[in-house]
Amino acid sequence: MNEDYLAESEYSGFFDKIGGVRRQIAEKLPLQPGMCLLDLATGYGYFALEIANYKSDVRIVAIDVSASDMHKTRNNVLKRGLSNRIKAAQMDATRMGFRNRVFHLVVNFLGLEDIHMTRKRAGVAQTFVEVSRVLKPEGEFWFVAMPPEEMESRAQQLEIQVFSYTCGATWLSAQVYEKMLSDAGFSLVGKEPYYTGRKLTPSQAREYIQFACQNVPKIYGIPAAPFEEVWRKFGKDIEKEGLGYCSKVVLFRSQNTQGN
Repeated sequence: MNEDYLAESEYSGFFDKIGGVRRQIAEKLPLQPGMCLLDLATGYGYFALEIANYKSDVRIVAIDVSASDMHKTRNNVLKRGLSNRIKAAQMDATRMGFRNRVFHLVVNFLGLEDIHMTRKRAGVAQTFVEVSRVLKPEGEFWFVAMPPEEMESRAQQLEIQVFSYTCGATWLSAQVYEKMLSDAGFSLVGKEPYYTGRKLTPSQAREYIQFACQNVPKIYGIPAAPFEEVWRKFGKDIEKEGLGYCSKVVLFRSQNTQGN
């Protein structure tokens, strides 16, 4: 596939919208008036904000294990005047403090790699079990991931490899995610790709990786590889190919079969 490098003027704000992919997925969500929706591993809350902007009659709870991410989410919600519709709470997705059968819909946008980073593969599997518990019968779980075997370009593959090596922010295969869904009581409804077709220049990639190396220990309290080590391992390929930046993502749509 063809990928274009991000212009310097685009780089700083690109992750906020990811080429409109969040909006495209928000528009496909099975939203109904009065729904209560959970956005887990929300990061800065961008997906929750996109959903709230698209649909004014749903309530959203956004959670993340990181205190600093929750602080930024709350600020983003305040800036957009959505405090009455989005509630942010610091919470571990593997041990959610909600009652059973609370939510009509649970979503996640590119947060499973962060759960893997802090809670490993078992934590991702436990998150799926927790999602099943807090979902109403026949409620749906939609998540966006980047399965390594579905990455089409070398730049996309490098994105997966670099951050798994740097801090354990690892994407699992589609087969593994589907097995975890089945084990947690979900039926896979569908799976489809979305593309931005954009990648980072080598200089942008250096900045992006340096940020991860320096800030993952501060934000999540876990170690990260030194930047120099990461660049020695991957820099030559990045100089040649660039680094994928959500160039391709995959949406998984599943339905809860527990409690029927």
